[in-house]
Amino acid sequence: MKKVLIPGSFDPVTIGHYDVIERCARMFDEVYVVAFKNTEKSGKEMFGGKESYEMLKITVKDLPNVHADITDRLVVDYVREKGIDFIVKGVRDTVDFEYEHDLFCINRDIGNVDTVFIPASSEYKHISSTFVRDMIKYGRDITPYVPKGVAEYIKTTV
Repeated sequence: MKKVLIPGSFDPVTIGHYDVIERCARMFDEVYVVAFKNTEKSGKEMFGGKESYEMLKITVKDLPNVHADITDRLVVDYVREKGIDFIVKGVRDTVDFEYEHDLFCINRDIGNVDTVFIPASSEYKHISSTFVRDMIKYGRDITPYVPKGVAEYIKTTV
């Protein structure tokens, strides 16, 4: 039985994230989608970890082998605690890949865990959490860019 972790800040979760989550749900036995604090984005967040976790729960509610969670631990410690086999990261372009490859090297070095890279589906390549946050700031409709139910949650939160 293969377990994978999809870590992220999910600030907010996007339809691109959902695409990777759903694809992993078909490929692996158990998928953990976990909101982690990204120290490089500290102070730039629109939503806190609790809100990201709530959005993840909405996102994965119809995927029986997918678990939403939140933690303030290191990724490698979470992996060890849950007996996870691989980390999965979606990548949109070479910039994403280079950033995620650096994290792969760190996680491999300190936690002996491999990362599987999943290329973004072409129809979602342009969608990022930053883009969605900008749309929210300018009062635009984000429904096409986030999983079902997330736009409604955000409207009640912001």
